[in-house]
Amino acid sequence: MVRGGEKVEIYTIGHSTHTKEEFLKLLDDANIERLIDIRAFPGSRKFPHFHEDLMKEWLPANDIAYEHCGKLGGRRRKSKTIDPEINDAWDNQSFHNYADYTLTADFKEGVDQLMEKALKQRIAICCSERHPARCHRLLISNWLALHGWEVKHIIDGPKEKTLIEDHVIGKWGPHHIVLESNGTVIYPPGPKEKN
Repeated sequence: MVRGGEKVEIYTIGHSTHTKEEFLKLLDDANIERLIDIRAFPGSRKFPHFHEDLMKEWLPANDIAYEHCGKLGGRRRKSKTIDPEINDAWDNQSFHNYADYTLTADFKEGVDQLMEKALKQRIAICCSERHPARCHRLLISNWLALHGWEVKHIIDGPKEKTLIEDHVIGKWGPHHIVLESNGTVIYPPGPKEKN
């Protein structure tokens, strides 16, 4: 996506086991202005500073806006309306469920809100998993990248170094297809290998 002649970037991050200070450093290193929490349940028993109520306080106190976007939350149930074979290339049921969810009006509404905010501020979507390959951020990243956005992942590296990696479609997860009629992204099963 382009704004004022420049490509607009959307970042992703996982809070993982970080302290507040470590997490803020990662966000600061990427110049993030707004964090959009896409956890289905925005809290953490092990790391209480990542509870929504507290993040609403300490992130703005450090000049980073915070909001929760439930429409992009993970942990989706098996769809009762989407043909289960459409996204059958996913072996992991939770990824399969989320791939089905990306075909719904609720997902579209959530991703539209996300894109609108990204045109105004430098944003990062946040979940709990450290690496995007283990998180539903992967499916959102694929969708965004296939719709013209530049997606980057903020990951903690060795010796407290912040890594910012470009999202590469297909690097993690199965092959995808984009339907030209409406831009839908699906993950159908590939041809069976012959023995």
